[in-house]
Amino acid sequence: MEIECLDALTERQEVEWRAFQAQAQHQHPRQDPRFAAVERASGQDVIFAIGRQDGAICAVGLFTLQPSKLMPGRIAVASALSGPVCDDGAILADFLRALAAHARFAKVDAIRVTPYWLGDEAGELSGILAEAGLKITDPEPHRDTGMIDLTMSEDDLRASFSRSARRKVRLIEKSEVDVRHVDTPALAEEFFERLNTLVIARHNLTPVPRAEYEAGFAHIYNDPSIGAIFGAYHGDVFLGGLLLYRSGSTAHARRYVADPDAAQAIGNLRVAPSLWLEGLLWAKREGCTRFDVEGFLPVEDKAHPNFNVYEYKREFKPSHARRIAEHTMVLNSVTNGVNMLPGRARSAVKRLFPQLRRLSPRRLWRARR
Repeated sequence: MEIECLDALTERQEVEWRAFQAQAQHQHPRQDPRFAAVERASGQDVIFAIGRQDGAICAVGLFTLQPSKLMPGRIAVASALSGPVCDDGAILADFLRALAAHARFAKVDAIRVTPYWLGDEAGELSGILAEAGLKITDPEPHRDTGMIDLTMSEDDLRASFSRSARRKVRLIEKSEVDVRHVDTPALAEEFFERLNTLVIARHNLTPVPRAEYEAGFAHIYNDPSIGAIFGAYHGDVFLGGLLLYRSGSTAHARRYVADPDAAQAIGNLRVAPSLWLEGLLWAKREGCTRFDVEGFLPVEDKAHPNFNVYEYKREFKPSHARRIAEHTMVLNSVTNGVNMLPGRARSAVKRLFPQLRRLSPRRLWRARR
């Protein structure tokens, strides 16, 4: 396999990359070259990795480089978020082995991957990656999500919602609430400000940096070929919003935020079903055949930590799907062990002093994909 590791793509290389990704069964928007601008805006360098066989692309990976905090000049992890993109498990394993031996990865201590493989294929790929020396580094052996079929008609899609969700959509349609595309920097900033205030801050999560969300809007979420934001408004008052991105086949519900105080002022109308319906219809019209709700488990136990989130997603009738877990290939066991020390120390402190858990962020805004 011929390997190219590039700091930037030429116009021809980007066209070739996107053409390969567009025909791949396991494509994911997070591996689109345009996301490099978002990573760079957040202060991360990237590597564009391309694998070729007989001159034709067989695998691509957009890797985000996380510098070591303890060893200057080394890269703790090179992460392919929702990638690499490749439709053959054996070729994907060969691609990762070739990257591990490439000079561009000489100072990288670990490679982290989360290919977008689902169901039985995910289980098969997990076995292939294990044979190639990768280990699962997620808390669970797989990830749970939910899929909505977009091949049905728009009327059937609407009818597939729960009875409660359909009623809420009708109430919004009869009200003075308007669901519209967020397509200006000012509206985008309002959405992200609410996201930071209403979701991030209330749940003790890391706020979204301004440079990162501005780059995201400029390169991703204001381009219908890859992303969109929809907002619900009563006049000029923001009630809630839904942020999505998409590949050629699958749309992903990335972020949802609602302002309960604003909703209370207009009679506690719930805007979530209308926003999700708008997102589903947008994805369908853009050619997607399925919609990933990004995290779902049909749990009945109200004590489950994600019960409320899963319960509101249940209104849109997703089918449960399992996705491959995050896998990591350690390239340098000594330096990787050093990089792991701060995390192990924090975990040890939390085990000894459980009360400290509530004082630390539960997860980063940019979830590991």
